Amino acid sequence: MKRLQVLYGQLCAHTQQPATREARIGWAQMLVQRPIASFKDLTLSEAQHLIDTAQGQLGIAATRPPRRRLDRDAAHKAGTEGRRGNSSNEITLATAEDLDRVIYVRDLLGWSQAQLDAWLRSPRSPLSNRENPQIRTLKQANRVYWALKGMASRQGKWQPKAPPTAAGEEARNG
Repeated sequence: MKRLQVLYGQLCAHTQQPATREARIGWAQMLVQRPIASFKDLTLSEAQHLIDTAQGQLGIAATRPPRRRLDRDAAHKAGTEGRRGNSSNEITLATAEDLDRVIYVRDLLGWSQAQLDAWLRSPRSPLSNRENPQIRTLKQANRVYWALKGMASRQGKWQPKAPPTAAGEEARNG
């Protein structure tokens, strides 16, 4: 909300329009194409659309794209598939984000892709009982990620993945 209100004030100063509450609400209604009584009535996606529009009109570079949030079921699967004691028979294919997590930890360890492949074939790998181990399911991706994360933590190399642009996140949060 703060970011949106600040940007609207800057937009009014830039275009020399009045910065009244009525003008602000009218501007928002025109862009979201529905009646609103306050900025608090906006959904997150509508507020982001207004922020992007105002930034575009002011010539401010857009912040990073919005992070795709998992729905409840997908978030549950991401946290439980591959754990011992999880009795779900459902198979979920690994996504690009799941494989990116594995690649991120591989890079923290300083491994090449050939080293990761050799480790995946080793008896110490979570996929060791396969002839040609490949990460195809979320269960496999989680097990490999957790094993690599443990290695990185023990070596003192673990650090959570930072968002793509910290400045963009600060700007988004106001």
